[in-house]
Amino acid sequence: MHKSLSLQSGSLLERAEQKLSRFLPHSTLCVGLSGGLDSVVLLHLLAAIRQRRPFVLRAIHVHHGLSPNADAWAQFAFDYAAGLGVGCAVERVSLAPYLKQGVEGAARSARYAVFARQDCDVMLLAQHCDDQAETVLLNMLRGSGLRGLAAMPEYRPLNQHMGILRPLLGIARAELASYAAEQGLAWVEDESNLDPRYDRNFLRNEIFPRLNTVWPGVNATLARVAQHASEADALLLEVAIADFALCVQDNVFDVSIALSELRLRNVLRYWLVQNGLQLDARAFEELIRTALFSAIDAQPVLVWRQRAVRRYRQRLYITQAKIGLIESVALPWQAEIHLKSGCLSWSRAEEGIDPEWLRCGRLELRPRIGGECMRLTAHGPRKTLKQLYQEAGIPPWLRLSTPLIYLDGELAAVPGLGMDAGFRAGGQGLVPCWRPAV
Repeated sequence: MHKSLSLQSGSLLERAEQKLSRFLPHSTLCVGLSGGLDSVVLLHLLAAIRQRRPFVLRAIHVHHGLSPNADAWAQFAFDYAAGLGVGCAVERVSLAPYLKQGVEGAARSARYAVFARQDCDVMLLAQHCDDQAETVLLNMLRGSGLRGLAAMPEYRPLNQHMGILRPLLGIARAELASYAAEQGLAWVEDESNLDPRYDRNFLRNEIFPRLNTVWPGVNATLARVAQHASEADALLLEVAIADFALCVQDNVFDVSIALSELRLRNVLRYWLVQNGLQLDARAFEELIRTALFSAIDAQPVLVWRQRAVRRYRQRLYITQAKIGLIESVALPWQAEIHLKSGCLSWSRAEEGIDPEWLRCGRLELRPRIGGECMRLTAHGPRKTLKQLYQEAGIPPWLRLSTPLIYLDGELAAVPGLGMDAGFRAGGQGLVPCWRPAV
């Protein structure tokens, strides 16, 4: 199948080893082995490097079940790895959970789910310079921003325990083919790679050959575009992190901070991502329009799937799209009270409700209906909750989704607002904390 391992093709080996150097020797590496040219060469290189720098090396073949040849490919991968003294696991996957992404996207998602389950420090994938160029052009045609133009990173964390490394990303496919020929390697060919219905195949087989006749080396040029975009994107991330500290407190975004519109857009996008919100371009522009340019007293809401971005007094909040209302309930005091609408807990404070009152009194949680009053200080006036909420700057939706705490039929406290002076203990007491359900 191939020649005995040697350290020929030194330049390619040296470059691959350099990419691995920070992970060696005390790491477990796993190669995604499809059986195609790229992954066959990668595993061969790693097996050669392992001869002089010992480390644990494994391979994983993902069986997508899409081709009538899939079983043969799995057997080839297993046998090829065994010939190099490397154990190869074969894992069959179902694309059913991912089919909304299309066949290509579903296969990729299923594959990465398998990678994330591997017991290793680094997952190695065999994408090369030509793959990077295809990704850049695809993302350009889709109107991607800098993140898309940066294409595939050489290294990125996959989860808390492992990362993905693409050590061949700077190497052309032609160089990998030369290495394979020199070493007498065999590999499998996926017949779907010739199907022009897939965007990447169309670019690879139809567009890039034509581009290279006019602009030789266009693949490497586009790969450099990815590198430049990656550096610019990293710089924007640094700026976003610095601006985040200025604009965001307790996950509330202050849009009145004196930043340029470009920096506000950048840090706003970062804040959304930190909260798991990936808005498309149209939704993001709508958020910019409503968040930055609505009247000061306006309270716009942008709903995105099950979440919402709400503005109140020049501040943005991320909430559930549907605000849960409070149900009336009477129950004995507990350290934590769990309801459909949220969880009520208590913390100790210098001034709080006497714990004995909570244990012995009749505790009720009620929704706000209007007209309720509290006196927050012993000698202060009684004020309506509406006045107190406005003075405290509490957004309207929080007023509806926060329970009022009654003891023996009297309003004793409102989480996040305060407690009636008549219920304060002489010394330390308990203060309520409300966490809405998500």
